[in-house]
Amino acid sequence: MLTSLVVVFGLSAALLAVAACGDQRKRWWKRHAWRYRDPQACEPSDAALVAWRVVKLAAAAVLVAGIFVVNGPVRAASAYDQREVWAVALQAAAGLDGPIQDNELAILERARESVGGAAGDRAEFVEGAGIFVQDGLKYSLTTFEITNADGDHPVCLTVFPDRLPESTAEVAKIATETWVAEGRC
Repeated sequence: MLTSLVVVFGLSAALLAVAACGDQRKRWWKRHAWRYRDPQACEPSDAALVAWRVVKLAAAAVLVAGIFVVNGPVRAASAYDQREVWAVALQAAAGLDGPIQDNELAILERARESVGGAAGDRAEFVEGAGIFVQDGLKYSLTTFEITNADGDHPVCLTVFPDRLPESTAEVAKIATETWVAEGRC
């Protein structure tokens, strides 16, 4: 509803601006002169034509200002702010806390579902991969860069599958660690 109001305001402002830039006297002779018996006697003065031009431009400026006033709530309703994007990342991280898995692919699937469910349709995420080195050992990790629908306010959620010491060669015991940080991944 508000988007259509923005479009109507914009078209009306453009129409008024075009009307104000045209020849006011010529327009008066085409549209209004026929009504009078003696049109030359009733022709508006130069000051009156300038006043009409100023009124049309002022009305166009008011409509343009109205576009910005109305468009603010439209944009605010369609995208999260920094605090809400951070809350989405924390909700996704909390959704990853759970039972110990025996497969890294199961952790990644659960991470995708958790981030997608937390993001909904008002936030977006981009999945990436990275390597984490600790004590000379390389570990793979997955990053999710979460932003609002406009691509603003990035938050980086890092998912790290951590193999537990009680793992054996046959059965892996994998826990999930998550880090949340502001900014791009």
